[in-house]
Formats: sequence, structure tokens, C-alpha cells
Amino acid sequence: MASITLDDKPLKNDDCRMEELDDEILIYHPGNNKTLYINKSASIIWQLCTGEQTVADIIGLINDAYPTQPGNLEQDVIATLTELRENGAVMML
Repeated sequence: MASITLDDKPLKNDDCRMEELDDEILIYHPGNNKTLYINKSASIIWQLCTGEQTVADIIGLINDAYPTQPGNLEQDVIATLTELRENGAVMML
């Protein structure tokens, strides 16, 4: 599988659903019984995967909303998108 680039446009898998249960957030695919447990940050990233915005756009939106977030935002977003893609929750256009 190719690496995710800043020009890729992630798109949510329409078959996947997000549910919040207590302090956990999960994305599940009813057709294959696959469930992915994610944190709040990852859920925001997943919700921004519309197929219209590039990975760079998503990084910019998160940076604008949370300018004091420490760490390497670009690396974190790409790692999250990689996990989501590997679990069938998103695809890259």
C-alpha cells in the first residue's frame, strides 16, 4: 500500500459508522463486524474525510482549531489516516 501524501484526499467509507460509548469512540463496519477504537482527535480527523479536502487541508483545519497542540501534527494526522485506511474506514482519492 502506498504512503499517504499531503495531496491525497481521504474519503470515509460510507458503510462505517461512528459511535460514542462512555469515554470510548468506535468506528465499525456492520458488514464485516470490524470495530476500530479511536480517540477524540482521530474521530475529528475521520469526520473531516469528505474526499473534498487534501491531507494538507485537514492538517491546516486542525491546526487552526487547536493551535496550541504540542507535537508533530502532520505526522500524527498521517499516522491516524494510515490506521484508518488499514482498517477500511477511509480510502485515498
